[in-house]
Amino acid sequence: SLTNPIFILFMAVANMFGMGGSAVASIALGGQDQKRMRQVSAFITYASLVVGVLFAGALLDFMQPILTLFGVNEETYAFAKGYVFYISYGAPFIIWSAAASFVVRAEGASREAMIGSMVGTIANIVLDPLFISGLHMGAAGAAIATTIGNILASLYFVWYFLKRSGQLSILPKDFTLGENIPQRVCTTGFPTAIFSVLMSVSTIVVNQILVKYGNAPVAAIGIVFKANMFITFLQMGLANGVQPLLGYSYGAGNISRFREVERFTKICLIAGVAATLLYFVGREPIIRMFISDDEVVYYGVKMLIAYMLSGPVIGMLFVNMNCMQSVNYALPATILSVMRQGVLLIPL
Repeated sequence: SLTNPIFILFMAVANMFGMGGSAVASIALGGQDQKRMRQVSAFITYASLVVGVLFAGALLDFMQPILTLFGVNEETYAFAKGYVFYISYGAPFIIWSAAASFVVRAEGASREAMIGSMVGTIANIVLDPLFISGLHMGAAGAAIATTIGNILASLYFVWYFLKRSGQLSILPKDFTLGENIPQRVCTTGFPTAIFSVLMSVSTIVVNQILVKYGNAPVAAIGIVFKANMFITFLQMGLANGVQPLLGYSYGAGNISRFREVERFTKICLIAGVAATLLYFVGREPIIRMFISDDEVVYYGVKMLIAYMLSGPVIGMLFVNMNCMQSVNYALPATILSVMRQGVLLIPL
């Protein structure tokens, strides 16, 4: 729970390169510009790796002040330090494997993107009990499992780019800082990145407030964040799934098709309502799937009910942000992100 902001920051960079790269690549695909597709995919590869190495260096060099900022106390410092130490080495792989899955979907290879994501996830699930309980490494073991899982996912995407993809590239010869590619990718992906960055900041703020009431509320809000991912990521997945269709339709000048895809918003609303009802009915068993401590469960149930209020409508936000990014309307999408995760959330 305390180190979750670090992982969110990794995802912020991955989402910026991935969502921005996916939007630019899908527009290029719609315009039959294969050279630009290769350049975009090569750029996000090397940009992800460089930023990941910088993240790793910063975390290892400034670990103690960073963890203090996150709300770590004497009781939790050793656990958090063990986790951050090992997750730091995984930063380049975590960022690139997540960004690569976006761009692979832009090519239309949604199955391959899913396989790449699942390779890392399944490896993580299998390795977690081995390192955490079997080798008695605790939180550090969780970080090792996550890092290995993302390395395996990265290897899968390397194989896909080199052997299966006909239009994407990770070759150095296709990397360029020209052609307006870095600016376009980063500008288009910035709303998604600022969304995640502010989520990290708000998590730090919440942890700093809650830790004054003890470690149980901090643990509870971390569980609620994880549990709520089912509702949020389900709708985010639907929204991200239509993004390449939006970009392709826009790049091909097929506005009627674009508007047809945009009406997909109602599916997110239906999924959000269904998931929220499920969570309301099973709120206590859902929290107990994570932990059996009665005090943490008490806080977790109350927090989950409050957190679910946005469940039915969060997908509509994601779809509309993706629509804006797909037509290069980065500023309105950025305003939406800043309003939700910063201007409104943090003061409240």
